Amino acid sequence: MMEVVVKATTANLGPGFDCLGLALDIENRVRFIKSHKDFSDKNNMIYMAAKKVFDIAGKNMPMIDIEQQVGIPVCRGLGSSAACIAAGCIAGNIMSGANLSIDELIEIGTEIEGHPDNIVPAFLGGFTVSSMDEGKVVYYRREAYEGFKYAVMYPEYTLPTSQARGVLPKEIAFGDGVFNVGKASLFTAAMIAGDGELLKYACKDKLHQRYRKSLVPGFDEIVDKAQSLGALASFLSGAGPTIIAILSKDEKGFEIAMREHLKSVKGNWTLKVVGASNEGVKIVTD
Repeated sequence: MMEVVVKATTANLGPGFDCLGLALDIENRVRFIKSHKDFSDKNNMIYMAAKKVFDIAGKNMPMIDIEQQVGIPVCRGLGSSAACIAAGCIAGNIMSGANLSIDELIEIGTEIEGHPDNIVPAFLGGFTVSSMDEGKVVYYRREAYEGFKYAVMYPEYTLPTSQARGVLPKEIAFGDGVFNVGKASLFTAAMIAGDGELLKYACKDKLHQRYRKSLVPGFDEIVDKAQSLGALASFLSGAGPTIIAILSKDEKGFEIAMREHLKSVKGNWTLKVVGASNEGVKIVTD
């Protein structure tokens, strides 16, 4: 048996559309167990990622069972698909003996996922900036600042990424692009420096949140409440519907007050306050 642990990720982080990412201390555990029959669900993303590595290695996929202990909410904008892909790639690399580098696995994972913003932090942990350049994933990774914590708020309903991408415009105004370049740059600097005051100015977006928030009833209400309770920044996580508020690590009253407020918001919201994770995908041995 092999067990792989992989963390949740949040992408965009407000203005960093399709490029900024962060691993969070919420995890899935995936077990790969030898079996006497073929795995039944060939469309399972974990299986598909592992088989992709076997195919690259020129070897046949063995008969296995896949078991999951799921902590990452599915279709909530917390990188559940990236977690599955990273787990499958890592396991496939070991089981096949392909001996691919982590960068090669990131390339494979991005090919499957379609974009690197969740894939890179899923593999590496920490705070990441990633971009595609002529088909290649180029990224920067840094240990996440330990002075922040993250209020992760998600409703019981799901929001498929395809639906959230469907509401985005085909073109944007030049001024909106300039605005987001500046804010994404400020946000990156704030995350690297651990500058909470800078985050207050940096977490503004004109590329995706204004369109996607219509799919998340209560978005403005939740964000306004988070800010009034002292959040340093609040944003839609990935494609949503999860909303994340960044808090100072020593903040005390937010969780109780916000949990009470969420009771009045339609959607049966859950709140978890977690740290960032600097731990990338890993193999656990007994």
